Amino acid sequence: MPIGNQFLPAMKTAARGLEAQRRKLGAATENLANASTSRTEDGDPFRIKRAVQEVDNADYERLSRGGLNPQLELRNTNARHLREASLPPERAAGDLGPRTEIEEIERERLEYDPSHPDADEEGYVHYPDVNVAQEMARMTSANRVYEANLSAVEATKSMAQRTFEI
Repeated sequence: MPIGNQFLPAMKTAARGLEAQRRKLGAATENLANASTSRTEDGDPFRIKRAVQEVDNADYERLSRGGLNPQLELRNTNARHLREASLPPERAAGDLGPRTEIEEIERERLEYDPSHPDADEEGYVHYPDVNVAQEMARMTSANRVYEANLSAVEATKSMAQRTFEI
């Protein structure tokens, strides 16, 4: 395996993390922007958006247990080299990390305002139940994790550059 390809899985994983946090930040921002939207183009109140990560397989459970994946292949190319764990070829070529999808949640709060144009027969206006403090916390968390993924990309890039200097 060429030297440059050893860093590719780390970059792909960090890129997946960057994408996930960007989508989380976008969903929280959209929720805050539409906290007072009582009617969308389809006539319903705005639906709260949540970024949800989906994992295709159980390979990520090993991280919470603190153990190693039994599918790791141990190899060395020279007797003087240390033995290192590497990803199996089928995992190295694929996407690494969970996929992030946006789900809509239908949760409303009612406000009594019979003069509002979107009020129902009983005089209540249906608004999305957006909790501003929670959305701000989600934005802060997504921003911090995004920064951590950027640090991982920079560290991987630095390691690759140092490898070529040797």
